[in-house]
Amino acid sequence: MSGLLLLDIGNSRIKAAVASDDGALQVLPALAHQADAASALARIATDAPTQLWISQVLGAAAEASLIAAVQARWNRAPHFARATSEFAGLRSGYGEPARLGVDRWLAMLAARSESLGAVLVVDAGTALTADLVDASGQHRGGFIAGGLLTAQRGVLGATRFATRDTGAGYDGGLGLDTEACVRQGAMLGCLGAIDRAADLAEGLSRRMITGGDAEILLPHLKGAWQHRPNLVLEGLLIMARHTG
Repeated sequence: MSGLLLLDIGNSRIKAAVASDDGALQVLPALAHQADAASALARIATDAPTQLWISQVLGAAAEASLIAAVQARWNRAPHFARATSEFAGLRSGYGEPARLGVDRWLAMLAARSESLGAVLVVDAGTALTADLVDASGQHRGGFIAGGLLTAQRGVLGATRFATRDTGAGYDGGLGLDTEACVRQGAMLGCLGAIDRAADLAEGLSRRMITGGDAEILLPHLKGAWQHRPNLVLEGLLIMARHTG
């Protein structure tokens, strides 16, 4: 039997980790869930945990199928992380705290737990989000924009020009064909949004970036950024430990 199992279920992937008694995380390979997260849980290679906590952004309607899948896979009842008005010294800036994405809440919680100073947290995935927490633990607000692939699909879905799938990467510069122009437009849009968030943060020394596209964006960002690929899982562990 394994220890505390943590599941971060995003819009396109599931990240999982097992936490030991000393708080160390054994991160498991991420899985694409192809819009069927409940079925994808069967592919997570770990024994039955003593406890299981889930962060999920698929909405309340997904919880019943996730509960059933967890019961079938590990014979455990899962706990679900929730965004609240306050937790462990972090205070939500939302008038309706439950509407704040739980992944954003947990990432802020993990960042806040390491230092009492202000911090800017960026999550670069299907959506690109940024959130600012001041030195007192108050969430000052954030933004939600399209991530790299989401931005490209948005352009292609709203236009009529023909494109080809080249599988090329990003370089943060300008494109010399239609495919590259769409790709670089998405890249520069994400970089510009992050740079603007950093400007609004008024020169904070701590900046953290997580999410599947973080490694692509990180070399092109201005200033000092910490790459924290497991920030949501770290926040989920904090919530699990504080809640008991």
